[in-house]
Amino acid sequence: MFYGTFRHAVDSKGRVALPAQFRRDLGGAVIAPGAENRLVIRPIMEWQEYEQHFRLTADSSAEQRLFMRHLYAGAREVDVDVQGRILLSPEHRAFARIEDRAVFVGVSNVVEMVGEAVWDSESLRLDPEVFTQLGDRVGRPGSPDAGERA
Repeated sequence: MFYGTFRHAVDSKGRVALPAQFRRDLGGAVIAPGAENRLVIRPIMEWQEYEQHFRLTADSSAEQRLFMRHLYAGAREVDVDVQGRILLSPEHRAFARIEDRAVFVGVSNVVEMVGEAVWDSESLRLDPEVFTQLGDRVGRPGSPDAGERA
């Protein structure tokens, strides 16, 4: 289970420290492009389950093929060096708008990464009232329709 927000500097080579709280559970993980300019780091079991939804078949639409091409082209195994850092490719940094600082966000079963400026801009718009309204719209755990929205 991943939760919390961590900010880390990115060096000139694109290396960034993986938060210590996440390292133990991300051995063999896969990093790939995600929604809303996020990079998503999935533990290997989570990745294997996720990719089952994206298999090229004779019935795959052009839209599905395009998505799969870019998903798999941008996917990389997470390789953590002895200092606990991962190397972000220039393409990954551009996709997630990561410049000199990256924000890691634990989102239950995955970890998302995004540039600090993007995260800060979103956070400014999400005041307590907006957060409450958003929670009411997407459903809270235990509400009758929360499972339907997941």
